[in-house]
Amino acid sequence: MRLRCTIPMLTLIIAAAGCDWMPGKPTKADEPVVPSDVHAFTTLYTNNCSGCHGANGQFGPARPLNDPLYLTLADDSYLIDITSGGVPHTLMPAFAQRDGGGLTESQIKDVINGARRTWGGHAASTESTTPPPLQSETTGDVGRGQSLFATYCGSCHGADGTGGDVAGSVVDSSFLAMASPQALRSTIICGRLDLGMPDYRGHINGKPAPQRAGLTALNDQQVSDITAWILSHRLEYPGAPYPSLKDPPGGETKTP
Repeated sequence: MRLRCTIPMLTLIIAAAGCDWMPGKPTKADEPVVPSDVHAFTTLYTNNCSGCHGANGQFGPARPLNDPLYLTLADDSYLIDITSGGVPHTLMPAFAQRDGGGLTESQIKDVINGARRTWGGHAASTESTTPPPLQSETTGDVGRGQSLFATYCGSCHGADGTGGDVAGSVVDSSFLAMASPQALRSTIICGRLDLGMPDYRGHINGKPAPQRAGLTALNDQQVSDITAWILSHRLEYPGAPYPSLKDPPGGETKTP
């Protein structure tokens, strides 16, 4: 039996066979990328981290990540924990999907590994001084911290921490409401390369800072003492106080 191929059938066969080349069909490159399939460090960092940590890991409101010393002292488990779960009572959110964020565990590791590849870290130290640990259980003493702050930090922040000609206040209630104890400790140890703040050795970009000339490197106990003194200025309810309902302008008492 001979199959007769009509024109409509032929058209249907050609269309089915050639659907991959029909005009207007999206190519693979045109298909939208699933967010969980993105693994490029630059894309992940730009979309999730740069708003706080800076476009190139510096000059953001949060700790600069473009800092080899910080990336050396912060091990992978620590960075994974804070990136995944965020930091409670601060503006650092949780990025792990299991905690309501938008990144997979693999993507979080991509960000951390990418930061190390791009900005350094984990290099063998040639310094004779052992840096204080980034995380410590050492209890700080407020009294000692006050004296140490005036000696090591007062030339920039003022002896009382309220700010000087070079740097601003570190005892401002709004600032302390957003800065975690760990963030303060990390900054005292690693400094701020982008803002010209010396690290625990008194160095900026590997060179001695004039404001710390003649001072020895800070140790674990001293860092804990300074951190404790700064935190002693925290208020339970920071921010501008609300006017009292009993003392309104004009002296009239208001009824709630």
